[in-house]
Amino acid sequence: MRNVDINLGKACNNRCRFCSNGQPLREELRWGDLAKVEAEIRARREGGAESIGFLGGEPTLYPHLERILALSREIGFRRVALCTNASRLADAAFLDRLLAAGLTRVAVSIHSHLAKVEDEITRRPGSFVEKVRALEGLVAARRAGRLPDGLSLNCVLHRKNVEHLEELVRFMAGIGVDSIRFNLIRPSHLVERSRAWIPRFSLVTPAIMQVVARNEAELDLAINFADVPLCRLPWALLAEPRLLSRYLGESWDMQTDVTMTWRHERKPMPAHVARFNWQARRQEFKSHLEVCQACPLLERCEGIWTKYLELYGPDEFASGAALAAACVRGG
Repeated sequence: MRNVDINLGKACNNRCRFCSNGQPLREELRWGDLAKVEAEIRARREGGAESIGFLGGEPTLYPHLERILALSREIGFRRVALCTNASRLADAAFLDRLLAAGLTRVAVSIHSHLAKVEDEITRRPGSFVEKVRALEGLVAARRAGRLPDGLSLNCVLHRKNVEHLEELVRFMAGIGVDSIRFNLIRPSHLVERSRAWIPRFSLVTPAIMQVVARNEAELDLAINFADVPLCRLPWALLAEPRLLSRYLGESWDMQTDVTMTWRHERKPMPAHVARFNWQARRQEFKSHLEVCQACPLLERCEGIWTKYLELYGPDEFASGAALAAACVRGG
């Protein structure tokens, strides 16, 4: 299924410490013009896309959200999704209106199972409580068949949750969440050189293995990890095709084209900025080392965040090619 994401603007009610939007300019906080957003929705459907997602910033703040959800369903999008911090979805009446308008999937950004840590990340006291209330409502909607394309969590894997991933997964499973995506924190903007937020892979790899082991033995959730170089995944995943395909985040991704709608009112963006393919754009922020050239997984691996290498250096990857070869060949 071809997917398109439409970024409605960078305005948000949180100020997450590692937000990939950094500190938006004033003009970037202006919402996309409704007529242009609707025209883009129609153009993408006419171009063959069957799945559409809306993101930001925080898309639930967009004043015309119900209208564009309804339009998306009316013109034939099979899958209509939101990527949201879910704070407004704690309002059951608001959530009900979005579901009635045509919403079929929600991805919730939450990065800890501890209120203190989540509120520190968002810099908004009470945000964790709101998110949990929203998740409870979303789980109920999914169980009632009102979210046919599911509910998932988008969790940034960072220094303050990496050693507690298993507890985080257990907590979310207790609420009723059955799908979690972990994306390794991108070293950019506010946390570009922050060791307090960016964990070394020496912590990431065992944390992934703990989650995988618990999930395989007991939980059986849909869990995957992205933006981790393949040679830094646990050996057990590299050596077992079934596990690798199940837990490798990139293997689950739909090809996604992104449209940026903000700033069009004042200063039209160049075409390559206003529209781009997400998988290709992500590669611009990653690197392969010389040692990677001998790796049998090179063509499947997106590489390492370039800023991670600037922060921690390349030593962790010196034996990566040999490790990958030994695992995939059963050596």
